[in-house]
Amino acid sequence: MARDGYLIMDSDLHMMEPDDLWARYLDEPFRANPPRFFGGQQKALTPNAEDKGNADTIRGMEVQGLSIPAFAKSQSAATSSRELRRRSRARHPHFNVARARGFDAASTLTAMDIEGIDIAVMYGTRGRQILCHDDLAPEYAAALARAYNNWAADYCKGDPQRLKFAAQISMHDVGMAVDEARRCVTQLGAVAVIGSPNPVNGQHLHDGACEPLWNELERLNVPIGFHPTGNSSLRDDAGARYVGHANFHPIAHAIRNPVELMGAVASMTTGGILERHPKLRCAFLEGTAGWVYWWLWRLDDQWDKFGVGCEHQLTMPPSEYFKRQCYIALDADEEPAVDVINKMGAEYFVVSSDYPHGDGAFPEAVQQFLGLPLNDEQRRKILWDNCARLYGIARPASALTRDQSVSTAA
Repeated sequence: MARDGYLIMDSDLHMMEPDDLWARYLDEPFRANPPRFFGGQQKALTPNAEDKGNADTIRGMEVQGLSIPAFAKSQSAATSSRELRRRSRARHPHFNVARARGFDAASTLTAMDIEGIDIAVMYGTRGRQILCHDDLAPEYAAALARAYNNWAADYCKGDPQRLKFAAQISMHDVGMAVDEARRCVTQLGAVAVIGSPNPVNGQHLHDGACEPLWNELERLNVPIGFHPTGNSSLRDDAGARYVGHANFHPIAHAIRNPVELMGAVASMTTGGILERHPKLRCAFLEGTAGWVYWWLWRLDDQWDKFGVGCEHQLTMPPSEYFKRQCYIALDADEEPAVDVINKMGAEYFVVSSDYPHGDGAFPEAVQQFLGLPLNDEQRRKILWDNCARLYGIARPASALTRDQSVSTAA
């Protein structure tokens, strides 16, 4: 087995998209106007360059003339990001190897071997961020998602058994999102669709306009993985109120991800989506999990008090829809989540290393998780069983990792 007798699936491991992805993969006529990135590598890159220009050095972007994120030129944000990169590189020499290789599939597979991860479901970095502006033209936003997905499918060809990808969709036009979800699952082999928990142009997840997407995901039998992003210029964003204020970066980062996921949980459960779509699976990723027990209690309490007379009536308390159809990712070192797991049962939890983001725990994510006071059955469910059920991935006959020590360089 991969690590200490456990098969391990990472629910949310990241690709770091190269600067020229959209210049190479965008359809015509959009290819002439790809996103522009600044604050990182803007010079021509040679095969021997130390940094291939990938997203860990990028501070912001310009997409269709629009700036993302709102705080892109903040010096404090740049300083904290630079310090995170320094710390991550100090933890293991593979970070520098991966950066020199442009965080390609081969370097990701080596990182998985170092951690002891058998299979990873890959989510984008800039592939999500470039869509985080309300004013993008719907056709252009759809083209950005389409280009990213074609690149992601090519990336995962590095080892299709171990690298699976979640498809990016743009919610600027739900009809186009439905078409892209269908294409990615049926033609490219995507195992999930990435959902933004934020409203786009005031459209919430439980608005009627989104029904065609839930219908199609239920028909395709793939989950939606809600994943917030810190680099956003969406008008409705929990962290936006702190931009420009002292110490905004740690405050906004602490608040944004869990709060946006709380809203998504509320829309999917109390908003009636899972009532109407009993076979739709949902994951809530990279926003910690220690809050979920209290939040489900709160949703049940408020439904009991104020649900009478609502337009969409429920046949169960909101928490029951979550337990029937949802999963949530805990951070590898999230000790406060242990009490929640013990209260709710381990069936609803998955785990993520967040590699190669600087605020992740590589190469110690699995080790940190195994250090949490959980029993063997709980660990097996969280490390493999739940994630396999969420993404519909079959159990391999044996472990897929190559023999590498956590302490050795890649």
